[in-house]
Amino acid sequence: MSKYPCGLIEDLIPLYIDNDISIESKEIVEDHLKDCKNCNSLVKEYSNDELKLDGFIEDLPQANTFKKWMKRLKIWGLITIIIITFGAIAIGVVGYKIGEKPKNDLLTLNTIVKNFEKQGLPLKEDNSKSPDNYILSKVKPAIYSIGKNKDTLLVYTFKSFVEREDIVKAATVNNPYSFQEIRYNAKNTLLVYITSQIPKTGAQMKSFSEIKGLISKIVFKYLNDGKEIIFKGESTSWSGTFTLKYYEHWWQDETGLIKYESYKDQYPVINYKMSDKEAVGPINFEYKTTTGGGNSIGLELNKDGYLNIASGNSNGALPRKNEDIKFTIKWNGKEENIVLKSQ
Repeated sequence: MSKYPCGLIEDLIPLYIDNDISIESKEIVEDHLKDCKNCNSLVKEYSNDELKLDGFIEDLPQANTFKKWMKRLKIWGLITIIIITFGAIAIGVVGYKIGEKPKNDLLTLNTIVKNFEKQGLPLKEDNSKSPDNYILSKVKPAIYSIGKNKDTLLVYTFKSFVEREDIVKAATVNNPYSFQEIRYNAKNTLLVYITSQIPKTGAQMKSFSEIKGLISKIVFKYLNDGKEIIFKGESTSWSGTFTLKYYEHWWQDETGLIKYESYKDQYPVINYKMSDKEAVGPINFEYKTTTGGGNSIGLELNKDGYLNIASGNSNGALPRKNEDIKFTIKWNGKEENIVLKSQ
């Protein structure tokens, strides 16, 4: 299976068809096409399309031209990437990787502190701890106290996505962190949340959960530019919702290899629409996306007729907004399927 996401390959396909592509990128596309039917179909569509980059004329979409318009949007997306890349070279910006934005998009310590403060979780510089005790490959963190319990937040700021990835991976085997400490990747930075004590009481657990949840929200939404897509659909007896929260970044390392980082949370929910909710027995549920899926058996509805399936978070490829999510629900000897579409 190709290690590059379809979204990246789709942007390279127009250049691949026109043979206006480097040997390395051409090999990447051809390797991906060996196993990807969707991208192969896109190559055929582009090859047969009369629309060419040189003769592009912008117009408004007509009733039967939505598909072609979407292709044009992809091409304009490619043009934008080219303009940004050459613009960076023209002003003498050296060392930035493909997939990274100009320097002002890289996170700074000041940006992180301001975002935490805006979300009601101010950081206070902690001079009682020495940064020398938390060095990662010569990079020292800024150290802050955080929350009512004066927990600790370490903030490492790296020069690029690449440096952060390389250093953090190298520190995985020998690192100063214990199981109590929680790491958060945020673009070119690494944040480490260290609890002042292991929660033992209900109040302590509540405080810990609140701070951890707020840190996760700040990192996801405000530092990593997190996004959300909601898919919905219905069948005769059921309605379904699939919420996808994610972020993703692309960059190129020093060897020219394009790398990809993503994070996603997935929340499938179904609701029984009929009136005989009490008669619904154990439910077997399955969902499928273009990038994976999941299943659960023996589930029970709550009193309102809803079933919240266990959610999960992971890295890797993501369902896209133009794709469908499929639910299969089995109960009381019956079966229904739902096709969910993005809203």
